[in-house]
Amino acid sequence: MDFFSQNKIVSYANPIDCIEDHIYKFDVEPLRYTADHLGLKFNGSWSKYEIAIVWNETNKIINFSACYDFKNKIKITKEIYSLISSINEKINLGYFHYCSRHETIFFKYQVSTKGLNYMTLEQIEDFLSVVIKEFDRFFPIFLISFSKKNDEKFILRNSMLDRYGLA
Repeated sequence: MDFFSQNKIVSYANPIDCIEDHIYKFDVEPLRYTADHLGLKFNGSWSKYEIAIVWNETNKIINFSACYDFKNKIKITKEIYSLISSINEKINLGYFHYCSRHETIFFKYQVSTKGLNYMTLEQIEDFLSVVIKEFDRFFPIFLISFSKKNDEKFILRNSMLDRYGLA
């Protein structure tokens, strides 16, 4: 962590502008859809993903979300809800949920900026790191659970491995 990072204050009327200007440290492709909506395409450890970042000016909330793009659409079952619930218990920030409209699983993370007139560069980096890390970390769990009929405990036990270094 950079000792002086707290002094690098960035003031913008729209936090999406701030994020877009400071994502160069991440290997992402920015896609600006609207003034309040930024998409970031990135290569994860397992697949390519897109993070949607949406600014809700009324409530002063930045919404980060990403969905898994599995080849087959997911049919929701009691086991899927149970798996999502078990995974959410292991996450410190954000949560997974099933979206029936898109028939897939999303990771969502919201940040309130109410009362704040600025964001530090360290905060921007942290927001993106949380989403990328958590989304990528749980990809194999969902992939295994939708491609094979394994029970939840087996999936969690065999997929919750922390990777260190390169193979």
